[in-house]
Amino acid sequence: MDPFTTPPMSPRLPGAEIRTKHKEGIRRLFKFAKIGLQQLQGYYHLGDSTVRKILLYDVPERARPTRTGRPRESLNEQEVRDIIEYVCTDHATRVLNWIQIHDELQLSCSVKTLKRRCKEAGYYSCICCQKPYLTKTQANARWL
Repeated sequence: MDPFTTPPMSPRLPGAEIRTKHKEGIRRLFKFAKIGLQQLQGYYHLGDSTVRKILLYDVPERARPTRTGRPRESLNEQEVRDIIEYVCTDHATRVLNWIQIHDELQLSCSVKTLKRRCKEAGYYSCICCQKPYLTKTQANARWL
């Protein structure tokens, strides 16, 4: 098999990103094998503008220094500590679920982010309670 050819793309949803190996294959076929734009469009089932964008992009994917691919953390360490301190103040706040905590504090992040960041900080929203002592009737009932 020619080292400059890649297998045809599998069917993809409209708007989904084209995998990097296919983009590299398109660039190599155009540059080294001298395959024309229309042949590339037919082989990869892509439009003219899509193929032209791929050919004009001069650096490998994910190499843009300003784009890391991850959004910034919406809760910093101090905010997480403040949330945990608030929740641990008394029993009424300790028994709240994550949705109630999110709504009560009017946070801008999602409930999943709140839960994940609190767990990363060591808070698991479970209370280790001491069980009450057995009464005499309960103790006697266990021995029967």
